[in-house]
Amino acid sequence: MRHSLRLKVRFNEVDAAGIVFYPRFFDYFHMAFEDFFGAATGTDYAVWIRDRRIGWPAVHVEADYRSPLRYGEDFAVELSFRSIGRSSFVCVYRIVVREELCAEAHVTVVTTDLERMRSIPIPEEVRAALERHLEG
Repeated sequence: MRHSLRLKVRFNEVDAAGIVFYPRFFDYFHMAFEDFFGAATGTDYAVWIRDRRIGWPAVHVEADYRSPLRYGEDFAVELSFRSIGRSSFVCVYRIVVREELCAEAHVTVVTTDLERMRSIPIPEEVRAALERHLEG
């Protein structure tokens, strides 16, 4: 099962060639990550960060770009998970336009106590949400 967020490429997101500038994809990935938390855990991402002081900083990133994403295109950011550990997990992101894979990334994040900046175990409600969206 994948979490999916629908977006449209905006004018300010493209470069002089009229395609999405490659680091912008990471903004899209994080939008899907934030959206996932509210939808899958019942707790908005802002509450995790601001009130509970738990965050998920990235510690490793791999990305492949397969085809350009152009101004005005509608697309989906699909998010699933793999390699769920005690405190870390790998997010698998896919950018899809009309069933064509444009980009894919694997981002390893670590559950972090934002006050002490130390890793902590994944909260049970988050772990359950991750497992529901685990790649099979």
